[in-house]
Amino acid sequence: MNTLVVYFSKFGNTQKVAQAVADTLQSAGAVRIVSLDDLTAADLDGADLVVMGSPTHRMNLPEAVRPVFESLPKRLLRGTPYAVFDTSYKMSDFLSRFTAAKKLSQKLRKLGGKRIVPPETFYVEEREGPLYEGEIERAQEWAESILNRLD
Repeated sequence: MNTLVVYFSKFGNTQKVAQAVADTLQSAGAVRIVSLDDLTAADLDGADLVVMGSPTHRMNLPEAVRPVFESLPKRLLRGTPYAVFDTSYKMSDFLSRFTAAKKLSQKLRKLGGKRIVPPETFYVEEREGPLYEGEIERAQEWAESILNRLD
């Protein structure tokens, strides 16, 4: 399996989660990890699984993330399985419905991808982190659940 893990990280928390996910997914084959800043359409072409993560900024995707999707060809993922996550501080139940992961899922679906697990949020202390204790282990468990869905 050829997996691509893509992340955007401002304070390093999302990158840490992405790395934990990538490390876990390596048990199923080749994994490349790419910063969203460096992502090209060629990176996505030929991926058997795409995992993407971003912090939630103001209950949305960060401004720097949004234009990336406009430059990618439509239907680029053509049925490729994907999973998305975000990092966020703990919010009220009402506000927790507005996450970067849900926005990422919409973007990847528009590119033709097929979501295989629900979006996941990993929590940081206050607004900039660090990650709460146990979140890296939770990210590894989430990655295992992705592999189980692919079996």
